[in-house]
Order: sequence, then C-alpha cells, then structure tokens
Amino acid sequence: MTVDVLAEDLKPGDLLELSTERGSKILRLTLVERRTHGIKFTGRTHDGQLYSSGMKYGHLARCVRP
Repeated sequence: MTVDVLAEDLKPGDLLELSTERGSKILRLTLVERRTHGIKFTGRTHDGQLYSSGMKYGHLARCVRP
C-alpha cells in the first residue's frame, strides 16, 4: 500500500517511491537531512544502487507501507 506523506515527515528506514527518467524506484532511506529550504535524502534500491535527491518542505512524498 502506498501513502502520501509530507516531505518533512520522512525518516531513515522509510520506503520511498521515487520517479526517475527510467521509471520508478523504491528506496529504503538511509539518511534524511533537514536543511533551510527542504530536505535531502539518500537511500538504496533493492539492487543496492545508491540514490540521493531532495524535496522542498510541504511537498508530498509517496511512501510504501507494508
């Protein structure tokens, strides 16, 4: 099941559905940094690929919940 949460509510361990140019990926977040204008997050896919991106505060993030 997927749910939308505010970007500022993301925390390490969450499963984030991230849309990329090649489709969507599911990331297990390993680091979430709160910054002045938004958050920066880092996570790994099931294959072990590392992704890093960011979002502005107030934007919705799609999380996968078991």
